[in-house]
Amino acid sequence: MGVLSALGIVRGPQEPVPAWEVEPGVVDYGLVPEGLSGPTPNILKVAQWYDYWPGSFLVDFETHMRDTYGLEVNVQDHWDIYTSNEELFHWLTINKRRYDVIFPSNYFVDLMKKTDMIYTLNDAWLPNLGPGFSNMMSGLVNVPAGNPYDRRNVNGEWQWVSVPYFWGTTGIGFRTDKLPVEEIKELGWDVFWIDSYQPRAPGYERVELRKKMRMLDDQRDVIGTGLKKAGWEWQKAQGWTPTGRFPPDGPQWTTNDTDSERVKAAGDLLFAAKPNIFDFNSTDQSTSLIGGSAVLNMAWSGDMMYAIQPNANISYPVEYIIPRQGSSWWVDCAAIHSKSRNLWLAHQFLNFIHDPKQNMALTKWNLYSTPNQLTFDALPPFPNGYNMKDDWHLYPNIYAPEDFRICDFAQDIGLDALLNLYNPLWFDLTTD
Repeated sequence: MGVLSALGIVRGPQEPVPAWEVEPGVVDYGLVPEGLSGPTPNILKVAQWYDYWPGSFLVDFETHMRDTYGLEVNVQDHWDIYTSNEELFHWLTINKRRYDVIFPSNYFVDLMKKTDMIYTLNDAWLPNLGPGFSNMMSGLVNVPAGNPYDRRNVNGEWQWVSVPYFWGTTGIGFRTDKLPVEEIKELGWDVFWIDSYQPRAPGYERVELRKKMRMLDDQRDVIGTGLKKAGWEWQKAQGWTPTGRFPPDGPQWTTNDTDSERVKAAGDLLFAAKPNIFDFNSTDQSTSLIGGSAVLNMAWSGDMMYAIQPNANISYPVEYIIPRQGSSWWVDCAAIHSKSRNLWLAHQFLNFIHDPKQNMALTKWNLYSTPNQLTFDALPPFPNGYNMKDDWHLYPNIYAPEDFRICDFAQDIGLDALLNLYNPLWFDLTTD
């Protein structure tokens, strides 16, 4: 009932609608007080991804509010950590948790926008993003054209509903002392269907892969991998030379596919690979490779930078690739939950994320790709000489365009496909 209620299919007793909420999810900011508000005006409740900022960031925000406005606010005692978009969605629907700021990925922003779970924003309260979010990197906001994930059409006017936090790609991280880079590039996603591998390159021993590989605890990334593998095999069955390019540039299936036969084909392949997979996990991709308990993992690009550690004086035998069958890219975003009653303070937090000093500190701490063009331009090298802004792992759109070209942009697949195709497959796949 919780999910159905949150999606507006079944409605229970409704709380009073704030005067400034002129329609579900839409705010008239002329009616919103420019200051602390709501039943807990000095508290900001936040739900954020695991290990995505240092604890000092929240302290810095509280200090900023004290020094700039003379206000005492508390965030560090009121934030929760999740490890997948699905977990966040469960919190908001089944558990009916209330937050001020949440951090869904772009395709969940699109879903939440359509189901009135997030509010429209007041860009006048977000000066660090620039007019029309012009301080953000081109191609990361207001996309795709005509149906942007981060904007909502309100009576013919496009209004923002989220702020980009960090972005990246999904691919494969692996130990280069066990698996040669060129051979993993050649295999791509196929490696998850191999239980033991003898590298051709000299000096390598046979490596057991069964239960030495992990997939992410992420429905869309895992099913997307199945779709890429299935699409690749389908191309070969047509007698074609397979390509990772997807429409309109090629025939490869996308990670946004909703064709039931294609989703079934992806699921069949994923079940075939499951005996080789140690678990579905999004918090141990880097450490398992560093420690050696894993040989190869599906991973997010920023997490693999922690394993590679190019900014440190030590290095680990780890590399990251975008599989040749193709993958996806995504943007993690900050949005205001439609249960928030402290909108001005929530905007202050979103704006603080893109304070030049703070955004620089964040990207250098978590080694994820910043969407902020001003931060990117100003990135200095680390003491060992490594500079994030020159790294193809982080900015394939600039330095590895052919790899980036085979990454489709993860998008909302619609409620029908989610409930009837993706959710049942994911439940069956991840249930022992």
